[in-house]
Amino acid sequence: MAFKPSLRRHHKEVSTELNLNPMLDMMTVLIPLLLANAQFARIGEIELNLPPAASGVAQGAAALPKEEQRTLDLVVSITDQGIYISSALSAPEASPNRKPTITIRAGGDYDYQALSQQLYEIKKKAGNNFADPESIVIQAEPKIRYQILVSAMDAARSIRLGEKTVSLFPNVSLSAGVI
Repeated sequence: MAFKPSLRRHHKEVSTELNLNPMLDMMTVLIPLLLANAQFARIGEIELNLPPAASGVAQGAAALPKEEQRTLDLVVSITDQGIYISSALSAPEASPNRKPTITIRAGGDYDYQALSQQLYEIKKKAGNNFADPESIVIQAEPKIRYQILVSAMDAARSIRLGEKTVSLFPNVSLSAGVI
């Protein structure tokens, strides 16, 4: 008698191959979705020129500023009392009881039109006599809302005079805070 294997002990081999179809389907959906979202994220960008970080290594003498180049050093400080403006044209008073250049309105809102107007007057006085005629530094107290900071940046970049828009200080830099 010949050996006949039992039909009950017959096992099918299980496939050990990885099925990649579901993963490829997910990638087909995710890649266009991520690309579309990346385009929307670029729309909300705000261009800033942050000041360079100071390094501990001394730079060469060529990196030192020349004495004959005057800078405007225009600074707008936003506090809970109002907006302070200082520059090389108008040095701020050293007294602790100094009042803001632009006070807060009765409703508690900041007057961005008055800020643009003050910066326009400074721009006219400065002309091209300074090395940085289009630069401004904006600093704010930590408790100032972000929207107030963005609105001040917009007011510093341009002003609308009648039918035309005049560029004021398009190179906006942010400072760490009000001293």
